Amino acid sequence: MAAHKPVEWVQAVITRFDEQLPIKVGHQNTHSKVSTEHNKECLINISKYKFSLVISGLTSILKNVNNMRIFGEASEKNLYLSQLIILDTLDKCLAGQPKDCLRLDETMLVKQLLPEICHFIHTYRDGNQHAAELRASASAVLFSLSCNNFNAVFSRIATRLQELTVCSEDNVDVHDIELMQYINVDCSKLKKLLQETVLKFRALKKPAQLTVINSLEKAFWNWVENYPDEFTMLYQRPQADMAEAAEKLFDLVDSFAESAKRKAAVWPLQIILLVLCPEITHTISKDTVEDSKANKKQFLDNLRKALAGQGGNKQLMESAAVACVKLCKASTYINWEDHSTIFLLVQSIVMDLKAMLFNPAKPFFRGTGSQNADVELMTDCFVSCFRINPHNNQHFKVCLASSSPSTFHFVLVNSLHRIITNSHLDWWPKIDTVYCYSAELRFMFSDTKSRVIQAAGAHPPVRITPSLTFIGKKSTSLKSKDKATDLDTNKCLLLALVKLIHADPKLLLHNPVRQAPETQSSTAELIIGLVQLVPLNSTTQLSQEAMEALLVLHQPEAIELWNPDAPMETFWDISSQVLFKICRKLIDQQMMNGTEVLKWLREILICRNKFLLKNKECATMGGGIPICRQAQTKLEVCLYMFLWSPDTEAVLVAMSCFRHLCEEADIRSAADEVPVQNILPNYATFSELASVSTMMGTGRSSLQKRVMALLRRIEHPTPGNMEAWEDTYTKWDQATKQILNFPKNKADDGQQEWINMTGFLCALGGVCLQQRSTPGPATYSPPMGPLNERKPSMISVAPCDMSGGAASSCSLSASSETPVSRFLDRLLALLVCGHDRVGLHVRTNVKDLLGLELSPALYPMLFNKLKNSIGKFFDTQGPVPINDINTQFVEQTIAIMKNLLDSHTEGSSEHLGQASIETMMLNLVRYVRILGNVVHAIQIKTKLCQLVEVMMERRDDLSFCQEMKFRNKMVEYLTDWVMGTSNQAADDDIKCLTRDLDQASMEAVVSLLAGLPLQPEEGDGVELMEAKSQLFLKYFTLFMNLLNDCSEVEDEGQTAGGRKRGMSRRLASLRHCTVLAMSNLLNANVDSGLMHSIGLGYHKDLQTRATFMEVLTKILQQGTEFDTLAETVLADRFERLVELVTMMGDQGELPIAMALANVVPGSQWDELARVLVTLFDSRHLLYQLLWNMFSKEVELADSMQTLFRGNSLASKIMTFCFKVYGAAYLQKLLEPLLRGVITTPEHISFEVDPTRLEPEENLKENQGNLLQITERFFQAIIGSSNEFPPQLRSVCHCLYQATCHSLLNKATVKEKKENKKSVVSQRFPQNSIGAVGSAMFLRFVNPAIVSPYEAGILDKKPTPRIERGLKLMSKILQSIANHVLFTKEEHMRPFNDFVKSNFDAARRFFLDIASDSPPSDSVNHSLSFISDGNVLALHRLLWNNQERIGQYLSSNRDHKAVGRRPFDKMATLLAYLGPPEHKPVADTHWSSLNLTSSKFEEFMTRHQVHEKEEFKALKTLNIFYQAGTSKNGNPVFYYVARRQSSASTD
Repeated sequence: MAAHKPVEWVQAVITRFDEQLPIKVGHQNTHSKVSTEHNKECLINISKYKFSLVISGLTSILKNVNNMRIFGEASEKNLYLSQLIILDTLDKCLAGQPKDCLRLDETMLVKQLLPEICHFIHTYRDGNQHAAELRASASAVLFSLSCNNFNAVFSRIATRLQELTVCSEDNVDVHDIELMQYINVDCSKLKKLLQETVLKFRALKKPAQLTVINSLEKAFWNWVENYPDEFTMLYQRPQADMAEAAEKLFDLVDSFAESAKRKAAVWPLQIILLVLCPEITHTISKDTVEDSKANKKQFLDNLRKALAGQGGNKQLMESAAVACVKLCKASTYINWEDHSTIFLLVQSIVMDLKAMLFNPAKPFFRGTGSQNADVELMTDCFVSCFRINPHNNQHFKVCLASSSPSTFHFVLVNSLHRIITNSHLDWWPKIDTVYCYSAELRFMFSDTKSRVIQAAGAHPPVRITPSLTFIGKKSTSLKSKDKATDLDTNKCLLLALVKLIHADPKLLLHNPVRQAPETQSSTAELIIGLVQLVPLNSTTQLSQEAMEALLVLHQPEAIELWNPDAPMETFWDISSQVLFKICRKLIDQQMMNGTEVLKWLREILICRNKFLLKNKECATMGGGIPICRQAQTKLEVCLYMFLWSPDTEAVLVAMSCFRHLCEEADIRSAADEVPVQNILPNYATFSELASVSTMMGTGRSSLQKRVMALLRRIEHPTPGNMEAWEDTYTKWDQATKQILNFPKNKADDGQQEWINMTGFLCALGGVCLQQRSTPGPATYSPPMGPLNERKPSMISVAPCDMSGGAASSCSLSASSETPVSRFLDRLLALLVCGHDRVGLHVRTNVKDLLGLELSPALYPMLFNKLKNSIGKFFDTQGPVPINDINTQFVEQTIAIMKNLLDSHTEGSSEHLGQASIETMMLNLVRYVRILGNVVHAIQIKTKLCQLVEVMMERRDDLSFCQEMKFRNKMVEYLTDWVMGTSNQAADDDIKCLTRDLDQASMEAVVSLLAGLPLQPEEGDGVELMEAKSQLFLKYFTLFMNLLNDCSEVEDEGQTAGGRKRGMSRRLASLRHCTVLAMSNLLNANVDSGLMHSIGLGYHKDLQTRATFMEVLTKILQQGTEFDTLAETVLADRFERLVELVTMMGDQGELPIAMALANVVPGSQWDELARVLVTLFDSRHLLYQLLWNMFSKEVELADSMQTLFRGNSLASKIMTFCFKVYGAAYLQKLLEPLLRGVITTPEHISFEVDPTRLEPEENLKENQGNLLQITERFFQAIIGSSNEFPPQLRSVCHCLYQATCHSLLNKATVKEKKENKKSVVSQRFPQNSIGAVGSAMFLRFVNPAIVSPYEAGILDKKPTPRIERGLKLMSKILQSIANHVLFTKEEHMRPFNDFVKSNFDAARRFFLDIASDSPPSDSVNHSLSFISDGNVLALHRLLWNNQERIGQYLSSNRDHKAVGRRPFDKMATLLAYLGPPEHKPVADTHWSSLNLTSSKFEEFMTRHQVHEKEEFKALKTLNIFYQAGTSKNGNPVFYYVARRQSSASTD
């Protein structure tokens, strides 16, 4: 469009500019500000090519806006903003006006635009609060306009002058003459103005003459300041015509000034006119002058006299001061090298001038109205004197003195600011000449700041130097002023000082001779002082300037000046204080302009990073101080808390700040060579937050969604995110009360903020759970996989207590009082908020946020809380309380659970399984069942069915304790709803709803029945298979009826036509579900169901037969295992159960076996030990079992001394192994030795305790006897290592490795890095092997020595005398094995030498039997068959502890590694097998077994039958099948003839 129709296109842009002005759109927000700026830039660019189009468009917009009628303060402000925007745009367009503009444009401009601009300059007098700004803006437009269109403006002025020459009225409109003050004047234009005035001056009336005098002077300064070079040239090459015009005007004005009053009015212009005539100035400096110049000389004399105070007229004296300041100022624009006479003139007056203006005893004061002009005059004087002689610092000291009036201070600071910002002539001195006053200026700053802050009602800063403050020495100019004016004066001074810091930070940072610590503290005082000004809401300008100044101070080159001796340390200290203080204010929300401050904070962070990057080698020097960490924490808290702001821009700014946190962490981690996560644990998520911050176009709610998704990904708790969560929770708590107590009608920002806070707390809440120490990285993996690093007890886990993982916080006892827990409680209460006005709003939002935005780590806690809340409905005796609130809670719970399970939030699968939801789901169904059949109840039931379906979809992620039982119960309940009401309903709508319910409940039932073995209620006295069969029939019949019902309704539907079509589609879907349900039911229960269903294949009804074929096809497609119909089904299932328990994970872990070990009560450990050892050995996995058990035991032991001493399961397993595998070895080793001891003569005694000696016994002899037999036994034992059974070698080796590993974990970091087992052996030579010896003697050798008869080694019990000897011998042997000497028992001490001398021999023996495990083919074949007793015991142990195993597995943190499959398979198998009390097969007597009989196994082992070749050959034939036992408890073997091939029989 722009190319083809430029005029229309430009017009469109102008229209858009007009429509987006504040006066049209109302209050400006950030977005509209951005688009207004964009429109403005667009027009400025277009004006370079289509100048007249743009200018005329803007002019007409300005005209329309000026003519608008407005009412109210807000509209007035919008009008003023709009006018400023238009004027500013005009100014920029005119400044860039192309040179080749047509004359036509010029006339058009003048005609249209000039009157509008003049309207601003003339109309807006002091009445309007925005007058000054508008006038300044309009005069800037006029200035730009006059650059290229001077003639147009000039002709307006000339015309007005002409009109006034002929005007006879006294009060005349002189506004157009005042335009001279604002236009762009160069040398030739000034000449033109002077010449025009000379012609008309005499004919003008007095008011017009005074206006001309005033305006011309201003025009002169416009010229000098904009074209200083032209003025300098005037003194090098004087211009006759300029001088002529100036002289003529001087004479005219001189004759006009006959009275003192008139003289005072014209002197300032006269001095300027003299300055314009360099030659005349030179001439009149001589003693004698010609007549035409006498009045000039006379004028100068009068001026000097008046200045010295000789004239006596105050008005003339003040006018002389003004004129002299103008002279001094003009002289600074003349180059020194020109040696102009004017300098002499200046020298002659400057002393008097300074004495008059800068006299603290009698300050210069021209009356209340002219205070600003006075300050301006003094500033001009100060700056000019500095430029004339920078080293004369008398007036400096006067202005700096704290006793001087505050006006002087203000003048000083303003002058310095002007010297810094306006120094474009080469010969003007620079500011560095006054750096020496930096300390006094700093003092002035801190003093003024303290007073402003105190007056503003803030708390005074902590550290103020006692000082000779300005108070009490009020200047005469402020005599009658009250405190408010005093405060304003201080504020103005403070603002000027802050601007000064902004203009040149070096001026206040300069510290020439101070020591480093002093430099640092003075810089800190300055910077922290500025920080205190940022939150001052009462003075936004001051706050804004303070931020600008701090930004300048944070530029890298300025930071280096903070303390040149120790730049890095000072940077970390001061900059951290800045961040800490600002963030604290932002968090407390003490600032109106929070978003602006946050944007500024982002700039500060950018500057900090620039500085760090510049010094990246030493970036972390001094960065370890506490304030540094506190600042990082506060900054994180601050940014987190802005994320829930209702202001989208604030959220985006906060997000973008995270980028700079990451950059800083990058620089610091590179400097320290550590991973970046050490410095910023959540680095990755912060980076993502930053990258999302560029999405400018997102709406408020979608942005919050993105933020919450990222917050959920924050894994690591840091002081920052914890504090942010807790602070937000406190604010949320107050906001919740606020909303409920004082609700607004509309959803305002407060409610939006409340929603955002709720979402924030939900999403970040997971981090607050992890307030425990995180485990260190694992360092060494045992041969069979890593150990569990937690230490729960091996006793059963209580149902609600989730030990380990993030779920540790779920145990209700532990978490009942954490803030997160309180927060969730509050949310659940708000789910049924019954407030009239905001109730619905609150309920909906809480439900959505809990279901969709909750951090997955909080799922377990939420599940438990929901379970408890709903459980309370069923606590009371009597009927369940059905009321609206309870029903509402149930409905909300269903919605939350469905959302939660539906949304596959990142990390959800990890946490879903940490708390069981079975109880809650069952209670939900129980509650909803009794709601009846009203419309609402049917809808709730439908939703609940949909929830059940979603639950089954997420089955792998959830944890069930008794899944089969639970699913059976759910099927029972949900099938009740099918066809419950659909037939009776009269109303069509209800019919539709009930059909929906049928559909939903059938879909849920389909998902529940998949792979579900039916499990009848226990204890109804019916035989298991019979009960299953009846249950199958009940469901199958129901499904058949439902199919018939579908067909009937379909038939009706055919005739009824149109309205029912939707219904028939639904019915087809329902029919499909029913067929699926039947297939799933039959598939999982072929054994009990086939006999009921097979008859349907021969049913007389064709439809039924077809359905049966469909079901049969489905189950064949699903791959049903028909082996369940085989005769050996029971044996197969038991076989699979054994496989499951002995199943090993990738890392060598044994999930089910270890879970069982952890949950079985201690009273059953003996039995469990026997079962586990037998089963694992039969599978050649004994070593793995031992490794897992021993590692656990070692890990839980406090020290080596307590290892295997207790009655733990591991001890029982070890004892059982020793008993079964070591019996033959002990018999062979100990029997001859014991027989030798028994046969010792009667008179030989072994008693060594003096208190128990018989009278005739000799202690020394007895000690010798005891030593003798001990020596004999000990030598025999350590010499028997070749005969040591391989299985026991395996046990010892395993124990050795487990203790090695445990000690390695406790070794030093360096050793961990080397990760060698030998390290431990070197470091703990006795300990690791000592554990083996200690356990072997304690559990194996010594019990047999002390009780040989009970161990079956001797046929009869030894005598008490021999028993005592054996007991004492076992003590000595145990001491050798334990590697300790006797200390407590006095009578045993004599044996210490013997004990000590045998330490090494014992150690060599233990190393020999434990250092290597024999190859597996020589081991583990002893129990290669399994007796039914053990299998049935296993079945019973698993059945009774099934729920606990489920809980243990889901709470265990290795759960994810192993997955759910083993437990699911186990649950399914147990469901098929039924409870152990049932007789599994009618014709066997397995259940009456003596379960403790393991004599046969022990017999087989003892005689080592498995070693014999015949046994091995028989075993490979697989022709013997062992099941059950005889009446005497011996195993029964069956010969399976069909497996024996006749060919191989000899």
